[in-house]
Amino acid sequence: MIKTKKYFAFLEKGWGAGRGKTSFPAKRGFSPPRDTIDPCREQSQEKMATLNPYANWRQNLTVVWISQFLAMIGFGCCMPFIPLLLRENLHVDSEKIRGLYVSLYYLAGMSSLCVANVVWGILADRFGRKIMLLRASYAAALFYPLLSLAPNFWILVLIRFICSFFSGTVVPAQTLLVSTTPPEKHGFVLGAISTSIWSGNMAGYLAGGLIVEYAGFKTAFFTCGVIYLISGILVHVFVKENFDYSPEKKEKVKFSFKYLSSPTILWLLVMFLIMGVARRIEQPFIAMQVELVHPQRAAFFTGIISAAAALGGVLSGVAVGWICDRCNPQKLITPILISSAAFTLAQAYSVNIEMLTVSRFLTYFAAGGLQPVLQIILAKTTSPELRGTFFGWSGGINTAGGIVCSFISGSLALMAGVRSIFVAGAILFLLIFPPYFLFARKESKQRKAQ
Repeated sequence: MIKTKKYFAFLEKGWGAGRGKTSFPAKRGFSPPRDTIDPCREQSQEKMATLNPYANWRQNLTVVWISQFLAMIGFGCCMPFIPLLLRENLHVDSEKIRGLYVSLYYLAGMSSLCVANVVWGILADRFGRKIMLLRASYAAALFYPLLSLAPNFWILVLIRFICSFFSGTVVPAQTLLVSTTPPEKHGFVLGAISTSIWSGNMAGYLAGGLIVEYAGFKTAFFTCGVIYLISGILVHVFVKENFDYSPEKKEKVKFSFKYLSSPTILWLLVMFLIMGVARRIEQPFIAMQVELVHPQRAAFFTGIISAAAALGGVLSGVAVGWICDRCNPQKLITPILISSAAFTLAQAYSVNIEMLTVSRFLTYFAAGGLQPVLQIILAKTTSPELRGTFFGWSGGINTAGGIVCSFISGSLALMAGVRSIFVAGAILFLLIFPPYFLFARKESKQRKAQ
C-alpha cells in the first residue's frame, strides 16, 4: 500500500520527476494530468497546425477580397478610357486609326502578360503564392501612373508592355486562395473573388468616369497607382500563407511539359484560349461604341455602362460560386455560352444608350461565370502541388486569346467598323462548344476507367 501511494505521488509531480527522464506505460482507464503530456509531442502538434495550408483560409479570403476590390477600382479608373486618352492627350482623331492604335496598345499588354503569367505561376509553386501577389500589386502601383505621362503613342505602348509583365493581380490572387482553401470550398472562394473583381470594376468605372470628366486623365491614373499600393499593403500585413519552402518541396513541384499532354488538360486550355478572345475582343472598343450610340458626354456614359457590366459580373460570381459547390460545374457551360452570344449580339445592334447598357449588363451576367467555372474544373483536374503552375498556364493561354483578339479586332475596326467587333464576339462564344464537347467526352472516359 505504501509503495502504491508513493507511485501515484510520483506521477502527480510529472513524468521524469525522478532520476533521469523515466517514462511509464499508460494503464487502461488511466489518463495522466494535462501538464504531464510529453512536451515534444505538443511541439509536434503545434508544428503540424502551423503547416496546415487551410488554417487561415477565411482571413485570407476576406483580406484578398478587399485587396482585389481596391485593385479593380484602381484598374477601372484608367483602363476603359485609353481610346479617349489617345484622342484628347495624344491627338489621334481618326476613328479607324484610333481603333488600330487601341488594338496595338492592348496587344503589347496581352503579349507581355501572356508570358508573365506562365513564368510567375511556375515561380509561385517554388517560392510561394503570396509574394507573387505582392509583386503584382506594387508593380501596378508604380507603372500605371506613368501611362498618363507618356509623350507619344509608342512610349505609351512601351510602358504598358513593362507594366503588364510585372503586374496582373487576378491570377496570383486566385492561385493564393485556391491553394489556402479546402477543396470543398473552391467554388465559393472563386465565386467570391469574382464578385470582388467585378464590384471593384463597377466602382472603378464610376469613379474613373467622374475623375476623367472633372479632373482629367492624369489624376485618374495617379489615383489608380495609390489604390494599388493600398491593396498591396493589406496583403503584405494580413494574409497568412503556410508555404513549405523546403528543398524537398521544390524538387517535388518541378514542372514538366508532359503534364500538358493529357487530352482533358489540352481541351480545357483550348477553352481558356477561345474564352480569352471572346471576352476581350470588344472590351477596348466600348468607349467607341458609346460614341456611336450617344456622342455627348462619352466618357461619363462609358463609366456608367462599364459599371452596369461589372454589376452583372458581381451577380454572376455570387450565383456561380453557390451553384458550383452544390452540383457539377460542367452543367453551367451550355447556358452560359448561349446567353453570352445572344447578349453580345444585342450590343452590336444597340440603337440607344439604354439598350446598350441593358445588353452589356446581361452579357457580363452570363459570361462573368465562365472563367470561375473553368477554373473550378481545372482545380479538380490538377495536382495541388502544381496548382500555381496550371493556373499560370491557364492565365497565360487566356491572355494569349487577348493577343489573338488584338489582331482580329484591329482588322475588323479598320475594315468594317466597331459594330462588327461585337458580332465577332458573339460568334466566338459559340466556338467554345466543340472543345467543350471533346473535353467532356475525354473526362467521362477517364472517370469510367477509374
